[in-house]
Amino acid sequence: MADLLYPLAPDEDLPELGTYNAIGTMLLHNSRADQSGGFFATCWFMVILPVVPLGRYYVRVTGYGDESGLFFTSTSTSYQIVGRSRIRWTEVVRTYLAAWIVLPAAFVGPIIAAVVGWGDESATNAGLYGMLVSLGLLALLLTVFFCYRQFWRAVREVRWADTPMGTRDGRSWQEVASMLQMAVLMGLLGFFAGVVILFTALAMGELPTRLDPEPNPYADTLLSPVTLLAGLPVATGMVTLAVLAGRRRR
Repeated sequence: MADLLYPLAPDEDLPELGTYNAIGTMLLHNSRADQSGGFFATCWFMVILPVVPLGRYYVRVTGYGDESGLFFTSTSTSYQIVGRSRIRWTEVVRTYLAAWIVLPAAFVGPIIAAVVGWGDESATNAGLYGMLVSLGLLALLLTVFFCYRQFWRAVREVRWADTPMGTRDGRSWQEVASMLQMAVLMGLLGFFAGVVILFTALAMGELPTRLDPEPNPYADTLLSPVTLLAGLPVATGMVTLAVLAGRRRR
């Protein structure tokens, strides 16, 4: 299997890898290393889990580093980005399925099944047994993912493009991905603003309830937890995306 690889342009905006408080960018491997030590990896914008694919590159590991603090020890990996490739959407879908469906289902599914199946009488024991099953299932899945990454994943060959740019060189998606990244960040900001507004209204006793003698439909809508915790982030992200898309067309 050969992937078309484009040389990096002189003005290439390469991603700055790294996360802070589980938010940032990270390379997720898409293939095993070839004889030269290079492999394909997708750069993801992370909010704990992969959210937006920013670009796909052919990279090599250049070294490892350790950073130790008073209460923590972290390991970092340095990469050399050799070239750029187009996003492979099968890899993106596979990443979304693994990170957002398979792993959460493996963690939460056994707990919910145990509590519902055992009933209210043994809910505590059922939750404990479900947690043990979840931990075992997660350990099994992580082992399978590790073996797939190290031994079973295919080695993709490199075929260099004749020109530094092309219709499928991946740069057009990078522009769209940068807008999505900013929209997600603004959506997170909207979510935290909604949390602050919600708890402020709760502390001041202004949070609407069904027992209000004179309900205010506007307050019921605007101060609803659904509006503040879901509607505000979505609206903030969509407005940000619309503004960035409008500026791009100019």
